[in-house]
Amino acid sequence: MTGDGKLPLSGVRILDLTHVWAGPLAMRILASFGAEVIKVESTRRYDMSRGEAVAGPGAGRVFIYPNADPGDEPWNREARFIERNYNKLGLTLDLTRPAGVELFKRLVRVSDVVVESFRVGVMANFGLDYPQLRAVKPDIIMVSLSSQGQTGPESGYGSFGAVLEQTGGLAAITGYEPDAPTATGTFIPDPVVAALAAGLVVAALHFRRRTGLGLYIDLSQRETVTAIVGEVIMDYVMNGRVQRPMGNRHPTMAPHGVYPCAGEDRWVAIAVEDDAQFAALCRLMGRPELAEDPRFADVVSRRRSQDELDLIIAEWTRQHDHLDLMYRLQAAGVPAGAVLDGRELLADPHLKARQFFRELDQPGVGRYPVSFGGLKLHRTPAQILRPAPRLGEHNEYILENLLGLTREEILTLEGEGVIGRVPLGVVRREVETNND
Repeated sequence: MTGDGKLPLSGVRILDLTHVWAGPLAMRILASFGAEVIKVESTRRYDMSRGEAVAGPGAGRVFIYPNADPGDEPWNREARFIERNYNKLGLTLDLTRPAGVELFKRLVRVSDVVVESFRVGVMANFGLDYPQLRAVKPDIIMVSLSSQGQTGPESGYGSFGAVLEQTGGLAAITGYEPDAPTATGTFIPDPVVAALAAGLVVAALHFRRRTGLGLYIDLSQRETVTAIVGEVIMDYVMNGRVQRPMGNRHPTMAPHGVYPCAGEDRWVAIAVEDDAQFAALCRLMGRPELAEDPRFADVVSRRRSQDELDLIIAEWTRQHDHLDLMYRLQAAGVPAGAVLDGRELLADPHLKARQFFRELDQPGVGRYPVSFGGLKLHRTPAQILRPAPRLGEHNEYILENLLGLTREEILTLEGEGVIGRVPLGVVRREVETNND
């Protein structure tokens, strides 16, 4: 914190209309540095990462609940929603209703940033696109975090991370030939876009402080993916080559791969940059003569003989623990990393020393570690300030304290369905049960 006890984004208010992963994570990052982030959902359409309103059979296998139990309020217990949305306030507003739109505009007047991730055209249909918000507050900053961007022939397309990896060009070089393109498994577009979006908001706030002007940011998730595979495009432009998947291999390094270790499904990655590192690897393997073998004496020869070399290395790695190998290889100057699963990540001594995981006490769920690290400001470190909001948890606080509504006005809004705390489908089921 600063000398006055404030985090760097204290005093900044953000209205968060994003869903699922990229947008929620971006706003959580900013909230952890002091921004007041108000997550705006509705009982009609809440963040889909909350899971089902009524958990059906097998819900515990699709969604992540504590002890695989959805409980009585599954929409407030899903682990991925909690991990991406702690440190925020929660408000429900039905933006398909004039009263909800008017209340949102009133919130815009007292806010700094609006971030949304709807399909193109949804905010305009609400009457809440940038020109209309700018009329409400001329210096408002707005970020539209859409699949394809706000313009172009495919701007209306919707997609998730797995689709963006394909259309962005990443999947074309991921996997093993001749197999079909392979997704990364974690859908890398979302966390990459999240980091970029958080940085863009900070840059926009700096721009406004310097100029007094608001700003509209059109952030295409697909284009962000394409930007991280720029070498694929340049290789074709300059050499006429279309890059293909190489599995775990590398165009200029050898050996370069992931090798089996002792135990079930245990692996270590090894990436040798030069002849000196290869010689060090050979000494550690107890095979120093391999460094002089004509088949492996230089990188060109090693790349030509990769299949044979990989078999030799794998025969050695199978005899050793993956973590022990990582430590020994790194000590010898050979870049290497053990492949860690979820359990091992939580126990990892380096991540513990860096305080990557912090304990979050989530009401109705329990106390669990959540990811927290990756970005450290030594003067103003990020903080866990509050748990993830339950659906509509802070309706009264926000409407009373920020907009000055009376208790009676808030009850009227709740009675009309403009705000609420329970998904609409659950309310309908209760009414039907009471009528029987």
